[in-house]
Amino acid sequence: MIKKMMLVVLVGLSLLGLAGCQQEKEYALPDLTGLNKQQTEDLFLDYELFITLEDKIDNSATKGRFLAYGNELEVGDKVKKNSSIVIYFAVHKNILPNLAGVPQSEILSYFRYMDLVIEIKEFETDDIEAGLFSHYGANLKAGDILESNQSLTIFVAKAPRIILNEIMISKYLEGSLNSRAIELYNHTNNPVDLANYNLYIYTDGDDEVSINIPLTGILEAKKTYLITNTGADTVLLDKADLITKDLVFDGNDMIGISYQDSALIDLLGNIGWGFYTFNNITLVRHANITTPSVTYNINDWGYYKVDYFDILGTHPVTYPTTFTYNPTELLLDYYTQPKGMVQVQFSSNNDGDTAYFTPGFMGEKRVRFVGIDTPEMGSGVIATAAKNFVYNKLNSATEIYIQHDPVSGIYDTYQRHLGLIWYDGVLLNYELVLNGYTQNNYSDTQNRLIFNNIPLAIWMRNAENYAKENRLGVWG
Repeated sequence: MIKKMMLVVLVGLSLLGLAGCQQEKEYALPDLTGLNKQQTEDLFLDYELFITLEDKIDNSATKGRFLAYGNELEVGDKVKKNSSIVIYFAVHKNILPNLAGVPQSEILSYFRYMDLVIEIKEFETDDIEAGLFSHYGANLKAGDILESNQSLTIFVAKAPRIILNEIMISKYLEGSLNSRAIELYNHTNNPVDLANYNLYIYTDGDDEVSINIPLTGILEAKKTYLITNTGADTVLLDKADLITKDLVFDGNDMIGISYQDSALIDLLGNIGWGFYTFNNITLVRHANITTPSVTYNINDWGYYKVDYFDILGTHPVTYPTTFTYNPTELLLDYYTQPKGMVQVQFSSNNDGDTAYFTPGFMGEKRVRFVGIDTPEMGSGVIATAAKNFVYNKLNSATEIYIQHDPVSGIYDTYQRHLGLIWYDGVLLNYELVLNGYTQNNYSDTQNRLIFNNIPLAIWMRNAENYAKENRLGVWG
């Protein structure tokens, strides 16, 4: 009986021990170095563990291979049966590293596992030691992720050179046929060696230089230097200091001046623009602009008619602020000839852009002023002020002419007459825009009316700019 009881006790103890071993079963985490996901899954088939395979970005490890265990576990650590284990595998991403303080010689090593097209350029700065990383191009920064095969520009600091801003573009002429001219001006008190400078042309909105013209000779203090195309008008050729077949541009090309063929110091236009902004026009830098600039400002330039050769060779030039009609146009008939004029007397006006005149412009045949559109009566104080302005100017005038606008003709769709209204030699249409009583609606791409060597379309645009800058009338 005693033997049986001992046997039962031993069997019971054995079963308890076996159950205890099953509950406390542990596994030592194996070394997975060099294994991929499939190999890892195969290895863990005999492990009673719940494993999760996840990707983790690490450009310094072998792509697709074991990287580490999760939850701070390491190779050899023991885990209990049915434990959940996270296993990470390396994946590569084009994540831009923080290269602050990294010398140029080491930069590419940071990108050995990245699929990028890398270009390293120099950037002149005093803020960073020469030869060290400066910044990424395209406003990219450390931590940004790029697509495969994306282009990346990396700038390395370079000590800045001393750049002499001695010359500037003073005039631009895009004339008829091959008449092209660029005038330079030495604004300093000393002679300038032009061998240090190049003329750049950026064609059709390109952001890279299309034509590079080296300059030569000495430009004396406060003097101009004219560059023309070989096929230009003989008047231009006679004035030229440099004649070259390479001076080829049209209205959507940008013009720049560089120092020592690298540093841009002056620019006409905005690089990358493809708009026809400067076609059939002569441009002159305003007298108050005395130094070059790579930031283009339309207000720094005066616009003149096409083929205005007389203005070349002298700088600075005072831009006209007033104009009047051309006496020869008084000889033309208003009714039958574009630009023609007819003398009238003022009768009355009901608003700011229409008036009655005698003889011949009464009732339904009243005159609608071209190029403007004052506010409708009843819309507010500006409409009333515009009406009063017109009345005061015309009622006190001693001489009034209506001119045939070659753009609009002499009739609108309502069979009202159309015209430019001159009172005592002043253009009323222009005055209304200048004082902010209306926006400018006048346009003439052919520049058929020229006053004081400036197209009427430019006079009207300048008037609107003045009203905007001074917050007059509708711009207030």
